[in-house]
Amino acid sequence: MPENGSDRNPILVDTKTRVRDTLPAEPQSRNGRLQLMCYKYLWDTLVANSFPSGQFFDFFSLNRSYMLSKDIRERTASSGFPAKTLDDVIQYYINTCSMLPTSHDRLLLRYELQKDQSVLGEDEFAYDPDWLKRQIQSNLEFWLGEREASYTPQEERWKCRHCQFASICSGNPFPNIPRGSSSSSDHSSSSS
Repeated sequence: MPENGSDRNPILVDTKTRVRDTLPAEPQSRNGRLQLMCYKYLWDTLVANSFPSGQFFDFFSLNRSYMLSKDIRERTASSGFPAKTLDDVIQYYINTCSMLPTSHDRLLLRYELQKDQSVLGEDEFAYDPDWLKRQIQSNLEFWLGEREASYTPQEERWKCRHCQFASICSGNPFPNIPRGSSSSSDHSSSSS
């Protein structure tokens, strides 16, 4: 929650751990921002819209009246949710989500060192629904076969050293360097 206490909208924070004590390069930071914006979109959608329980049960071919096991019923009851059926669980879920506020438009990526959890840095940024929509649309076009893959931008071609398609890609500026080879650059795919 925001520190001043007057804003009821929670700030979503995603903590990324790093092997090395460096902040990620821009491409990796951009991916982290995209991921956190997706979390916000999911959170806000869940709390603003009623969960489509009928579609959920139909899609997964579930019996909403299915009786939960004794162990599950005991655990849910001890948690304050005395659910007996799958439908009871979904109703508790829907009721809980309806009481939550949407998240704040301010988002926070926090980078910590894996060995001691010390904070390396933070990236606070605003939610950009238009940018998120463009990113998702572009990726869906690729995955649905509506567009060809695009080459990595020139400033990110160091990634080609780690790509499984490097040997057959005409955009690879390092065709003779075996995949996974290191170079003098400080780029690494080992973190986050």
